[in-house]
Amino acid sequence: MFLERVNQKTGEREWVVAQEDYDMAQELARSRFGDMILDFDRNDKFLEGLKTTIPEKKKENGDGLVHVLDIGTGTGLLSLMAAREGADKVTALEVFKPMGDCARHITGCSPWAEKITVISERSTDVSQIGGTAADIIVAEVFDTELIGEGALRTFKEALQRLAKPGCRVVPSSGNVYIVPVESHLLKMFNTIPRINGGEDEHPLGTCSGTASVFDVQLSELETHEFRELAEPIVAFKFDFENEEKIIYNESFVREAIAHTSGTIDAIMMWWDIDMDGKGETFIDMAPRWKNPKHYAWRDHWMQAVYYLPDKKCVEKAQKFEIICNHDEFSIWFSDVGKDSTRSYCVCGLHSMLSRQTVYHINEMFEDQSFRAEVDRLSSGLNVVTVGEGSFVGLLAAKTAKTVTIIEPNERFRDIFHKYVLYYNMKNVHIVEKVTHLIEKPDIVIAEPFYMSAMNPWNHLRFLYDVEILKMLHGDDLKVEPHLGTLKAIPECFEDLHKIAADVNTVNGFDLSYFDRISTKARAATDAIVDEQSLWEYAGTVKGEPVELLTFPVDGRILSRKCVGKMDNMQSSNGIPIWMEWQFGDLTLSTGLLSTSESRKPCWNKGYKQGVYFPITNLQNESSINLNALFDKSSGDITFQFKKFDVQSGN
Repeated sequence: MFLERVNQKTGEREWVVAQEDYDMAQELARSRFGDMILDFDRNDKFLEGLKTTIPEKKKENGDGLVHVLDIGTGTGLLSLMAAREGADKVTALEVFKPMGDCARHITGCSPWAEKITVISERSTDVSQIGGTAADIIVAEVFDTELIGEGALRTFKEALQRLAKPGCRVVPSSGNVYIVPVESHLLKMFNTIPRINGGEDEHPLGTCSGTASVFDVQLSELETHEFRELAEPIVAFKFDFENEEKIIYNESFVREAIAHTSGTIDAIMMWWDIDMDGKGETFIDMAPRWKNPKHYAWRDHWMQAVYYLPDKKCVEKAQKFEIICNHDEFSIWFSDVGKDSTRSYCVCGLHSMLSRQTVYHINEMFEDQSFRAEVDRLSSGLNVVTVGEGSFVGLLAAKTAKTVTIIEPNERFRDIFHKYVLYYNMKNVHIVEKVTHLIEKPDIVIAEPFYMSAMNPWNHLRFLYDVEILKMLHGDDLKVEPHLGTLKAIPECFEDLHKIAADVNTVNGFDLSYFDRISTKARAATDAIVDEQSLWEYAGTVKGEPVELLTFPVDGRILSRKCVGKMDNMQSSNGIPIWMEWQFGDLTLSTGLLSTSESRKPCWNKGYKQGVYFPITNLQNESSINLNALFDKSSGDITFQFKKFDVQSGN
């Protein structure tokens, strides 16, 4: 078995052979099913749907027998619900084998074991389900876009091949809603970065970006960060119970009236699903500020943001139209009178970078303090910049004598060449490798930023570039940033910890076997530190930042180890981890930017942060040890979290 890994020293993706005893359950532990299982609103609404449809079908069927097909069973929770509510036979399908094995064990140990059969196959690959077709289909095959996990084909083919005529589906239907908004913040996640910030700047020509979904926790947007330009519009209605009405490719023109003037910088989207076909029980994905009374937090589904291919302005009271399109798996939007086919990035930037990184570059260009420090450090000097996809060299060109951008990514070299030509930067040169630098520069500057980095400490690849440069040009070569620090802080998240929480008993069903295999898998590996955009998740910090490791940028790379003590853990459920860099006179944080008087943290939106969720045997400890080890041979950091030893002090 092969596993893909990123070489943290080079950024290259490599395939490694897994050990013979590699446990696929580790993949289950890393998949973070926890918050889906602990989504009690979801669970209760699915249960209500089954409570309605099973008695109806029993009454309708002459023999009173009901067969339920559970597609994508996961832990088997919905199958257990169906059996308890009176289904005579339940067939559960789960394509992910470790999850299917888990469901087989959980249902097999339940009082309804004889009713439930678990099959480890995809529903579209199954030709028959035990002799009798299904009377009811229950399926949780949704994602942020509603249809992105193949819900349309799943329901259509299941109705055609695996179900009886008149089969009920839980949920029966779904609606997709959109709201056009004006928002400088959301615009920053899509706009091609402009060095001077002018709307008329087009360094990469005209590009509409990519039509792909931007899933985000819209509930964490402050209301002053956007303006709704119209009331929610129903973009799509999906009938999951009628195979003839399930169409893979559709376009609709939807009309709205602007209740204020503005520019449509983004389109917010969410959906709801009708669980019983009566219009009484819904799972509603509207953000908290839109549905405060019935809002339910979840991370396995989110809200979404899309962008129109072209700029569109509306005036108050104006009627305007938006074309709403979907294919089998995705949704996109366009303006009337324009090409409604799915747009693709033609500039190369959007197709290479995450939305978060596009935001980071735009935010860097708008950060006047950072730009002033780059100007000061570069003034009149021969500057070299290192990174992968880092735009800092373009900023240095303003005051530097010369700038050499070392960019290993060929596509980014092309992008930077376009910027250099557009802004007439005659003092900028671009090379591929640090070894291609012939003359000694006056200073090396970096953010540091490397596109292949998954978490903040992966940017330590910067140290290896500096090591080579100092070997070639001497130890006296000046470098900024001159120091990196790995930091951590205890935090009490309102909800995010649920993705790693034990599920125990859910809706009266014992699912603790899922906890046992997940905990065992997590304990068998280095601590699992998730990468999360923490600005999307509410919480309060419960202490001050703790320094774990420091990295002087002096050209000498040493393995480093620390044993840090994290206090206040009894009131915390997570430990965010990030890097800070001393850049001239500035401190650049990839994580915590500030803390309010109420201890609410402000996290950098341009980076993902690391976050560790304590496993079961650490959750009641007041203090724990955080061991961090930087291995110079791999360029990576591994973490261990242990109980604090009072006698030894560590």
